[in-house]
Amino acid sequence: MALIMAMANLAKGSVAGLWSFADWCWQTAWSWLPGGGGGGTAMPPKTLDLPDIDEAHDAKEAAANQQKAADYMLSSPERVVLAWARATKDERDSIPLTRLSTDQIDWLEVRLTDDQIKILADEKSEFRVAAALAGQEDSIPGLPSVPLKRKKSGPDLTDRISDFRMRGIERPPAYVH
Repeated sequence: MALIMAMANLAKGSVAGLWSFADWCWQTAWSWLPGGGGGGTAMPPKTLDLPDIDEAHDAKEAAANQQKAADYMLSSPERVVLAWARATKDERDSIPLTRLSTDQIDWLEVRLTDDQIKILADEKSEFRVAAALAGQEDSIPGLPSVPLKRKKSGPDLTDRISDFRMRGIERPPAYVH
């Protein structure tokens, strides 16, 4: 009986060894293929350090209040001009000037000197800034106003060309059969 048990243990060990060798060959062959083989054992997920619900709610409310403040600061052309003048040169690129006309943007970015921008930044009255944007002279002392474009009394060349083209569409053809 002992002899039979010894032979069984020997066979069992060789079969297990053969099985582990075959399994290793199989895994190695699949690992050579792109995307195959698996990455080994999966690591347990790390615990996440999430904030409390109250902290998340406070952060969300603070972000909403900051957005409301930014919207208020940029809600009118006067506030946009004051925010732009009070910002540093690097911050000015992030301020949208969409509420201003092209003449007002030209006045703000090109025509005003650094000293005049400082005067504008120190201005407290939005009404004076609005008057300067509207072209009213001497609304802010030491600061030129936005130059007003005066409309020509007669039609310009583009109006004449479009009138000529439109007249050509309305009239009947010149040839008759």
